[in-house]
This record gives sequence, structure tokens and C-alpha cells, in this order.
Amino acid sequence: MRLTKNIFNDLAIWMIGFGIIIGIIFPFFARALGVSREITFSWEFIVGCIFAGIVVGAVNIILSRTVIARKLRILIIKMRMVQENLMKVKRGGDLSDCTPEKCHVHIDSTDVIGESALVFNSLVDTLSASISAERTMQNYTKMLTSRLELESLTKRALSVIMEATDSNAGSILVEREGKLIPIEISGIKYPEKLINHSIIMEVLRTEKQRITNIPGDIIIDGLLVDFRPKAIFIEPLIYNDIPIGVILLTSITEYSEENISQAGMFSQSLSLALHNAIIHKQMQKLAAIDPLTGLLNRRYGMIRLREEYSKAIRSEGSLGVMMFDIDYFKKVNDTYGHLAGDSVLVHISRLIKPLFREGDIIMRYGGEEFCAILPGASAGDTLKMAERIRKK
Repeated sequence: MRLTKNIFNDLAIWMIGFGIIIGIIFPFFARALGVSREITFSWEFIVGCIFAGIVVGAVNIILSRTVIARKLRILIIKMRMVQENLMKVKRGGDLSDCTPEKCHVHIDSTDVIGESALVFNSLVDTLSASISAERTMQNYTKMLTSRLELESLTKRALSVIMEATDSNAGSILVEREGKLIPIEISGIKYPEKLINHSIIMEVLRTEKQRITNIPGDIIIDGLLVDFRPKAIFIEPLIYNDIPIGVILLTSITEYSEENISQAGMFSQSLSLALHNAIIHKQMQKLAAIDPLTGLLNRRYGMIRLREEYSKAIRSEGSLGVMMFDIDYFKKVNDTYGHLAGDSVLVHISRLIKPLFREGDIIMRYGGEEFCAILPGASAGDTLKMAERIRKK
């Protein structure tokens, strides 16, 4: 029952009142114990008992204000500290000043005060983790929206996801022509073993995440990592209800509910960014490729020539460049028509592609003219390649 608006004033009233009641009752208690009637019911004894009860009540009040009020005051100070830090977060700051050492309340009891401190400390930790996760998500989303290059995007995304989920190895795999291809890997020795893996393909097909906890006495080398995994987590990447890839993570510890929840949030943002990056790459390819022959077009080929020329100048290396065309091509067009001429161009392109090294650049310069750029090739090497093409 509340008597005033101050709990300590209420406590004082109740304690003084209880002390007075005890003082009044005590003479009867003393008489029952055999103390003479003359003493127990004398005014001096009764007043002394009541005074003693008041003194005991006053001492209890002082102790309550000294012990309980001091602890509550500490809790209030810590609450105000958290409030100030939250205002900093609202203005764009963080909770870096609200460390456990600064914002936690010291727990030295198991009573309701200690329990309150425990709950407060837990609240501070949860709030800090929530704000940190939100800030990480904001930075992650900002990073995704600022990158359109597929390789750069997946590399940074995998790094952030692994750090947020306490993973030790991982990979981002993207669906291409019915196959799941690892685009980015970390900590996996032989990523080619992930291609079309039955479990990963099942996650892609069912569009449901899969978490596998591995007992300590079982050794798994299927992922070929440099450690013994305790848990494997596979999260599908879905865009507009269409699965476009998966995130594969593995850890030396089991994944917590928080890890799983964060991975789910990261995957949603990544799915959209991944779709945009794939479209961007396809558009770049369409802009750079000659649609008939599948070789680079002249515009993009000349850009690559300038790049390789600058690179050769900086490194003082060699660069081979050759031009060649198809003899009597005009006669083919005039005699059999342009469709036949197109077929010849496609056929010639398919013949010469396998002759070049990886890293060589071939473009359709115009009509039946072709240009090849051979980084690092000498004049003799370029002449030999030209002769191979002529004989082919």
C-alpha cells in the first residue's frame, strides 16, 4: 500500500509504525515471561519500549537508505549513461563508449537488487549487439549498392557475412546454365568439389536453408578445409521467387540462432545485389561482343589494345598485334549471298579461337577483317601464330 509518492518515505512510516506497535506489545510479552507487573506496566518501561521500537525503525530506515538507495542510485547513473549513448547513436554515433566496464552494474548480491542489475546488464548487451548488427547491416547494404562488378561484390559480401556469423570458411555459388559455380571462396582448398554437390543442389531446389551439426568424433573432409568443421550452414539466394545461388558457410563451432538470423538477413540483400551484378555483367558482355562471331567487337577490342599497349610500355615488355582477313570473301557474298558469308565468318571464328592462349585478345575489326592482340609475344611469336592461322 502506497502512502506517499516516495517509497523510502513509505518505508519510514511503516517501520516507525511497526516499531511503536512492538513497543506497545513488548510489555505484555515481558509480563508473560515472568517480569513483575509493577515493572512491565510502569510508564517508564512502556515509554522505553516504544522509544526502543522507534529507534530500531529509524536504524532500519537509515540502513535502507544507505544500502538500497545507493545501489538504486548507481543503477540510475548507468541508465542515464546508456541514454546518453543512445542519443549519440541517434545522431550517427555508436555505443563504443558504453563498454561493459563503463555501463554494466556491478553485481554483488543474489537478491532482487542483484537480479535487477543482471537484467539491466543483459539489456545493455542485447541493445549493443542489436545496434552493432544494424550498423553492420547498413554498411553491408551500402557496400552492395555501390558495387556492380560481380567478383568485387561477392568477395566483399562473403568477408562481411563470415565475420558476422563467426564462420571459418565459406563460398558464394551462383547458378549458371544449370550448374552451381563458386564465384568467391575463402578457406576451402578445392572449391571445384562444390560444383553440383548433391546437398547444395538440394538447397537450391527446395529453396530451404540447411544446417548440419557434426559430432566431434566424426571427421568430415568433403569440403576439404584446413580445420575440422563443427557445423555447415547453406543458405539459398532467392530473387523474385527464383533461386540464383547459395551461401555456404562452415565453422569450428555450432551456429547460434543469432548467426542464422543474420545470415538470412544478409542473403536477402545479397540476392538483389547479385542479380543486379549478373545483369550488369551480361550487359557488359553484350556491349563488348560481336553478336555474329562471339569475338570482341571493334570498339571494345580497341579499348583492350590501348590497355595492353600501356601495360607493355610500363613493364617494358613485348606486345604482338596482327591483322588478317578472309581471301575472296566478297566473291562468297556476291555468289552465295550474305547468309552464306555470315556462316563463313562464324566458321572461321570457331576455327581460330582454340589457337590462341588464355589472355590473348581477338576481335572482329570489321567485315571479314580480324585483329589479334598477344600480350608478351615477340615479333617471331606473332609471325608463327599468323602462320598457324593461315594454315588452319
